[in-house]
Amino acid sequence: MARRVNIMMDEDSWSVIRKLPRGARSRAVNAAIREWSGASRRQRASARMDALRERLPAVETDRIVQWIREGRERMLP
Repeated sequence: MARRVNIMMDEDSWSVIRKLPRGARSRAVNAAIREWSGASRRQRASARMDALRERLPAVETDRIVQWIREGRERMLP
């Protein structure tokens, strides 16, 4: 469901949006918000992973490979 909203934007942003055809303006703003939202979500997830990495002990690569192989074997019929 679409919603109509009023927003304030600076002159630089408005000069870019103003050049777009009216139908493309909403699509451009929606795409920009989705891109920003995805980037923000990935950045927060990365920060959480970094925090976990600092708290948890290091694991040997061989052990990780073993876990992956065990997981794959459980998934095979």
